[in-house]
Amino acid sequence: MGSLASRLAHDLRTPLSVIKLTVDLLQLQNKDLDEKTLQKITRIGISVDKMMSQIGGVMDFVRTKPLEVQSTTIQNILKSALDGTKIPPDVSINLPPYDIEIRCDTKKLDLVFTNIISNAIQAMENAGTINIRLTDKIDHLLIEIENSGPPIPEEHLEKIFEPLFTTKPAGTGLGLVTCKTIVEQHGGSISAYNYPTRFLIKLPKHATSEIRDSSANSDA
Repeated sequence: MGSLASRLAHDLRTPLSVIKLTVDLLQLQNKDLDEKTLQKITRIGISVDKMMSQIGGVMDFVRTKPLEVQSTTIQNILKSALDGTKIPPDVSINLPPYDIEIRCDTKKLDLVFTNIISNAIQAMENAGTINIRLTDKIDHLLIEIENSGPPIPEEHLEKIFEPLFTTKPAGTGLGLVTCKTIVEQHGGSISAYNYPTRFLIKLPKHATSEIRDSSANSDA
């Protein structure tokens, strides 16, 4: 099923890319279109973006690649995640005042932080504050991502990490379960809490599960 989903998602990306390119060209080459036509073209573009996002979620979920571990810092991963996230002007994000070194799969943890921060922005309806805190332990670290949005409904708290569970009209229900899979692949854990709304990620400083050290490839 995973192989079939991956192939289907891959095959759908090509025609969707053609549609998106065509829509972009229509907007660039036809500046004198009437308002109603422009609105229709815009709706097509938004729908394509949603479908591409859903396909990306499926692809992230079905991929079971081993970790590619390298040395970095949490701040580097957080900043990379923020660079790839659309931050509305009314959202402020407070990063930790210090940094912690870690050996991990940077791309996968980037995806984890991107998902959680994007979800927080949506929950706050594009206005509010996100506080990210670090706690340094002897052999692991804690990353707390808190947002000023409303609490997660209690009946959803136990389900949000389940596959296909979503409250979003255009959601796949795979974002948070992908986060959970990646964190657990690193030998860590992730939990969600209310009052205030926050996600707590526990990570070992040296990933211990399904490791493929990228530095080993360069030595070969």
